[in-house]
Order: sequence, then C-alpha cells, then structure tokens
Amino acid sequence: MRADLWRVARLLAVTALVVAASGCGGGEQPIRIGLLTDCRGAFSGYEDATLAGAELPLLKRGARLTTGTPSGGVSGARVAGREVELVRGCTETSEFTILVEEARRLVELEGVDAIVGPFGPADGFVVKELARRYPEVAFVPAFSGAQEVTLRNPVSNVYRFDTDNAQDVGGLGAYAYNELGWRTAAVLAEDSWLGWHESAAFVAEFCSLGGRIAKSVYAGFDPAAADRVPTDVDGVALLISSVLSSPEMIPRLVRRLGGERDRMVAGMWTVDDPVLARALGPLDGVVGASWIPPAQSTRAMREYRRAFVHTFPGLPGKSAEWPLVMAFHDSMEGVLRGIEDADGRLGEGRRRLHEALSHVRLDLPTGPVRMDENRHSIRQVYLKRIVVGDGGRRADQLVRVVPGVEQSFGGLLSKSPPPGPGSQPCRKATPPPWAR
Repeated sequence: MRADLWRVARLLAVTALVVAASGCGGGEQPIRIGLLTDCRGAFSGYEDATLAGAELPLLKRGARLTTGTPSGGVSGARVAGREVELVRGCTETSEFTILVEEARRLVELEGVDAIVGPFGPADGFVVKELARRYPEVAFVPAFSGAQEVTLRNPVSNVYRFDTDNAQDVGGLGAYAYNELGWRTAAVLAEDSWLGWHESAAFVAEFCSLGGRIAKSVYAGFDPAAADRVPTDVDGVALLISSVLSSPEMIPRLVRRLGGERDRMVAGMWTVDDPVLARALGPLDGVVGASWIPPAQSTRAMREYRRAFVHTFPGLPGKSAEWPLVMAFHDSMEGVLRGIEDADGRLGEGRRRLHEALSHVRLDLPTGPVRMDENRHSIRQVYLKRIVVGDGGRRADQLVRVVPGVEQSFGGLLSKSPPPGPGSQPCRKATPPPWAR
C-alpha cells in the first residue's frame, strides 16, 4: 500500500512539473494592444476604415476577421510566437474626458502593453500626459499632427510612426526655390494647427535657401481671404483644408495668379483632399507635397491597396489611401515590428519592447521609416503633380521623392517657437539636408 501511495505521489509530482513547464513556455499571457478609434461624434463615419487600417498588419500575420468586418475585430493573431489580442476603446476627437477614461480602462482594467491611437492634434497632447502616468505602457498616437507631441520635452514611452503636419510638406519650399525659381513667395494658410505647421515648415525651408516671404495670410471660411494675398510675388503656397477653410477661395486665387500653375504649390491637406483638388482644375498640374505617394506609383502601394480591397470589400477602395487610415496602419505595423524585434519578450517593465520600438526600422507602403532620438519617425515625402481626369478621377504623377524628412527640419523648427500664425521667422540659414 505504501509503495502504491509513493507511485501516485511521484505521478502527481511529474504531472505538476509538466503543467508548470507548459505554463512557462507556450502558456504565456497574450500580448494585449489597445486600439483607440472614434466610434462617436463627427468622425465616427470613418471608424470601419480606421479599424481596417489598424487590423491589416495583424491579418498579414495570420489573424482572421472574427465576423468578416473590421468592427467585429480579429482573432488568432500571433506575433513572434506570442498570441496578440486587440482590445478596442471608443473615443471622440477633442473629447478629452472620454479619451482619459478609455485609456485608463485599457491600462488599469484590461492590462494592455501598448495603445495605438487616437487621432487628433490636441488628443496627442493628452496621450503624452497619460504616458507620463503609465511609463510601462507604449503609447502610439496616430495622425495627431501636432509637432509638440514629440519635438520638445519628449516622453520616453511615446512613439510616432506617422508624420507631424510640418513634415508633410518637407521638400516643398526647396522645390519652389530650386525648380520653379521663386525668390519671393506669399502663403495662404488655414488659420488652424494644420495651417500653422505647414506654413512654418514651408517658410523655414524656403527662406533658409535665400527666399523671401512677402506676406502670410491665415484664412478660415471667408473666400475673400484670397483677395488679401499679394500677386506681385513669384508664387503662392496654398496650405488649406476643406475642413476649416472655404474651397471657394481657390478659384479666386487661381484667377489672381493668371492661371499659371507654376505660380502655386500646395500642402498635403490640399493635395490629398478631393474637393480641393477638383477646385484646382484650372491649374491642372500643380505640384504638392504629401507623405502618401500616388496610389500606382510604387509596387508597395499597389500591393497594399490590393490587400486592403481584397480583405475589406465592403469599404470604398479609395479609403485605403486616406491619410487617417494609413496612419493607423503604419502605427500598428510599428508596434508589431517592435514586438518581433524583441522576440516576443517584453521584459521587466516592458523594457525590451520599449528599446525595440525606439530603434525599429520599417519598410511601409509609404516608404522606409526609422526613428529619431525623440522616437519620432524619419520618413520620405512625395512631391506629386495633381492631375484630375474625366469624372474627377485622380491620376497624380510622382515628381520627386524627398528622403529623410525629420521633424526638426535640421533644427530650423526646433529652434523657433511652436507653430502659430506667423510664428516662423523668415531667415537665411543652413537648409535641411534634403533641401541642399
């Protein structure tokens, strides 16, 4: 009897060891990624497309759509041998109480290791402060735009894989100066965070080469703002969106410039806005800047678009190229690559993951990405010629690839006040490397 009891005890001990060993190996806790997207408010209509952009990198790694739609989530995701769970949070741009509550829920109750999103310039500042509170969690705001989220007083667990609004027009000032031969220019910019950032970048780059800004006009919904732009200059930088500006100012400005396309360049929010691009019809062929290349210009973009359309047939194919969608795609891709570079082992306090994210290198549909010392992306920007064909269909042409655009513009922006109306001084200086 005692021998039988001894054998049973040994069997139980061996079983316990096997269970413990399996728990230390394949039974690791899943890596959890929080995803904050707008499911209410003015931008809730973009929720499915935003989710699709964020989910595509997981689907490429073997995950599947749980219900066949982006809103149903994904399951079966594994990265670097680890199970990955996506935990959603519902936000509304500029509703900061909701953002804080959802972020705290994801961190404190759901135990996420990283958070991707939300979007919105002011929301990025809230994310930055949340990151100070939760230093072990990686925060990756997407499409936040505001320079200050990472350029000054950066927080060590905040990472950005998309651009800020100043980077979006990298190379545009140099194109106007070097290729179009401008020496004097005017700026018509939206009187908002996006107009201030794009204006600061254009002015810094154009003036560093020796150009002069005659006047900067900051506009809202009044079309007559175009009448305040001087025309006794070589050209005008148009830096507006259809969200906070009137598209009707464009035809007025076109007429004042005599219909000469080489007397205008455009920012990303003008180039990538179909409403404004159509308004530029009389100046067919205007060159603008964007971090998103023309859809058919590179193999990577063509493959990305095909994968998006095939995976999400219920969404408009064009939504694959929306900057908002691509920002969430690139941000999620950056987090997953960081997990892979850390071999799926996050480390104590997630130190291994943070180290990997700080040095990650990506080859994205929008081009190669590496991180600067503030954990912000250094990217390519594309100069493209706006071509609107029959029926308003875009057939933009790639003019130039501007490599290595970083957010300080060679120190020109980091040594100036944060962007605001007319904040960037026009002064000759050492141009950014890509402008020389």
